[in-house]
Amino acid sequence: MKDSKRLIRILEQAKQTVSPITCSAFFGFYLKEEGIIQKVVNHYLLQTNAEAALIDSMNKLDKGLKVTLYKGHLLSDNLYKAIEFGVSRAKKFNQVVTTEAHALEGILSSLSDKESWQDILQLVSTTHDLLVTLPLPTLPSYLPKHAEAASVFEKKEILDFVKEHFGLRWTEQVQKMLIENNGVVLIVRENSRLIGFCCYQKQNAGRVVFGPMGVRKDCRNSGYGRSLVLSALHDVNEQSFREFIISEAGPIEFYERILPLKLHTKEKG
Repeated sequence: MKDSKRLIRILEQAKQTVSPITCSAFFGFYLKEEGIIQKVVNHYLLQTNAEAALIDSMNKLDKGLKVTLYKGHLLSDNLYKAIEFGVSRAKKFNQVVTTEAHALEGILSSLSDKESWQDILQLVSTTHDLLVTLPLPTLPSYLPKHAEAASVFEKKEILDFVKEHFGLRWTEQVQKMLIENNGVVLIVRENSRLIGFCCYQKQNAGRVVFGPMGVRKDCRNSGYGRSLVLSALHDVNEQSFREFIISEAGPIEFYERILPLKLHTKEKG
């Protein structure tokens, strides 16, 4: 299991200031990050004037400090346990990277007054829809891997692949996209072996809904996911669509590195 670039950066920055790294120190450097969720958490704390109370609660968590070494970083025992909690969460959802959100979820879940912080816990522990406003003025022209539209003759192979690696729920979604007129399924291969896929639906309201997307575990962090996302965007960017919505995005940091994003708020009613 790898750590995300942002988690590594937070630990490295915290190590320059405090050793061992405590839960409150981790959270302080988490808030300094420029990610979408960090901005929302910062805004929430500002509006509720609750940052001091939350940090005080985290300080109590690290009272009677014990320390544990984690990948060259000296951590408080509770921060180490929070990251281990994050590792188990990532594995549960078939992910290969532990993120700062996983670790913060572990910290918040360990607080004695965790009921008071359910709003923040909800923000960091759930998937979110992300919005890209179209058209984008520029898109990277270089794609590290070649993605292509799936053909009807590949349907069984694709569905078997999705079922094996990602489960029945995604299989049903992909099956729907393969037969709908406004649905698109892209795939990537390596030496004829199916490596990954993505789906997107071109809706009538000037909107494209992207997802799910999946790359087999042993081939992640190799450019396949990036190629799938950018191939979809190249397809729709010059058309009349105004919104590209990434549905239930799990690895937000992955999308943040590629695209200008904001959280998408679903319309009520």
